[in-house]
Amino acid sequence: MKAMILIADYSCGQLVHNILQQENVPCRFLTHGNGSADSEMLEYLGLGENKKITAFSFVADNKVMHLYEVFNNKLSLSEAGRGIAFTIPITGASGTTFALNGTKPELEGKTEMSEAKYELIITIVNRGGFEAVKEAAKAAGARGGTLLHGLGLGGEEAAKFLGISIQPEKDVVFIVVGKDDREQVMQNIMETAGILTENRGICFSLPVDSALGLAGKTGSIEDMVK
Repeated sequence: MKAMILIADYSCGQLVHNILQQENVPCRFLTHGNGSADSEMLEYLGLGENKKITAFSFVADNKVMHLYEVFNNKLSLSEAGRGIAFTIPITGASGTTFALNGTKPELEGKTEMSEAKYELIITIVNRGGFEAVKEAAKAAGARGGTLLHGLGLGGEEAAKFLGISIQPEKDVVFIVVGKDDREQVMQNIMETAGILTENRGICFSLPVDSALGLAGKTGSIEDMVK
């Protein structure tokens, strides 16, 4: 079982919904976000347009490559500037999720984390901290990202415990980078927008075990997917 994330132009929202529905992906969540890439960064994540549709879903391992092929045929993700889709291994999910997908849980030994060539860096900062995160990541070599808006649930007790004021409104930033770049990007982000700054940020990374839409990959779906 994989968590699959698709980021594309906002105008593709209905098409993305239709694809997931037609492919019988039962657990799907769509939200809108904003791209961060400057014009020269379009080749990497396809985030030159400002408004984005972001789709989260859970899919069986044996359906990942098929979905990549459908996404590429209908959304042209292999072309620069069209978007990106990637998967993250999950280590647990509710029984309902597996029942809906018609698969038996097989969560151990499927993916070696050390084999992942890319990482998804997730940064959560106070609302308005997105620009600081974007510039810090860019300075470390990151070439794009996506902004989502969130709401913190820490409450008064968390604020008292940390001894700082915590805004409930949050900026959530997704950035995909090469594994070798992860440490420097995260270090830059924490120095600029970390918990001790006015942005009160935290960041963490997750292994990306496959991706479609990264620049410089052509040929068959197998060739284009990491």
